[in-house]
Amino acid sequence: MTNGQIKIYVSEDGLIKVIDNAGGVPENIIDKIFEPYFTTKGVGEGTGLGLHMSRTIVEEHLEGTIGVKNIDGGAEFFVKLPPIKNS
Repeated sequence: MTNGQIKIYVSEDGLIKVIDNAGGVPENIIDKIFEPYFTTKGVGEGTGLGLHMSRTIVEEHLEGTIGVKNIDGGAEFFVKLPPIKNS
């Protein structure tokens, strides 16, 4: 692939999007990528914990949501965080 791009969008309502043009996540694994120890890398090249830990942090500690979907030509990862509570 040439001219690879990553775009990051942040909105005031707590939505963060990270979008690439790398062809997307294969449909046969897209539902598994946040599972612990799931990796597409070879033995000894990855632990499969990065996206799992990201989900744990966002959902359990920040009370938000995280997900991924394929879009035209790439993938879109998104994080939605709740509004900041004023004290």
